[in-house]
Amino acid sequence: MSWFSEVFQKEKIIVASMYLPSLPGSPDYQHGSSLAEIIDYTRAELTALQEGGMDGVCIGNQQDWPYAIGVGPETPALIARIISEASAGLSIPIGISVFWDDLAALAIAKAVGAKFVRGVFRGAYTGEMGLMTLNSADSLRYRQLIDAEDIKLMFMLRPILGKSLNDQSLIAEVKNCVWASKPDAFALCGPIPGESPTLEELKTIAQYSKGRPVVMNNGATPENIGQVLEACNGAVIATHLRKDHKAGNPFDRDKVREFMDIVEKHR
Repeated sequence: MSWFSEVFQKEKIIVASMYLPSLPGSPDYQHGSSLAEIIDYTRAELTALQEGGMDGVCIGNQQDWPYAIGVGPETPALIARIISEASAGLSIPIGISVFWDDLAALAIAKAVGAKFVRGVFRGAYTGEMGLMTLNSADSLRYRQLIDAEDIKLMFMLRPILGKSLNDQSLIAEVKNCVWASKPDAFALCGPIPGESPTLEELKTIAQYSKGRPVVMNNGATPENIGQVLEACNGAVIATHLRKDHKAGNPFDRDKVREFMDIVEKHR
């Protein structure tokens, strides 16, 4: 059994990816917007997910386009306040993603009692944001420094908008990561935005993860979720559960419930 059983009470899990509205400091933030409105929106999203039976939620600043490598101090401060107020009285397990600042995500997780952080943590990448170089030693040492070793680290493989500068195979990448970087779980992204990883890739990572949970980071649907749960430990899902299947729309509680009813048949 993995830490999934402790956090989610299940070994096969579905986590919703929730996007906060554009926050102060990002180009698309609407000046004059009320922080109370963002908190109310977040509360409604979390309530819809919990009432729909979702296993967990990973909250992030995906709407803060274009992403910076290292966010300003306003981002973790605002996210911590938003989540603290919006999640009061709710029980759905929460994770944090900050694009792209894993240490900020850990600080938020510590402040709000989140259970895990989904991030990149290690590797060298180039792409839309220029050059990004990460060493998991920074996150692991910081996690210990702030007394947050109960917060689990879910490593994203093939993170969006970047290409690894290392041309090693997926098998070699997972084996090296397990040996050198101490991941608590893996989340596999598709090769490009909008494209899902394959079931064979998920099975490969699960084979070499040495018991660490593996989830599909994008591309889960009612049609394929049974196969996904056979191949690995679950999936992160977003757009399919939103009204009209549009990324900018809020979650639809009925769609969440319908999807989770299908999931229950395959666990």
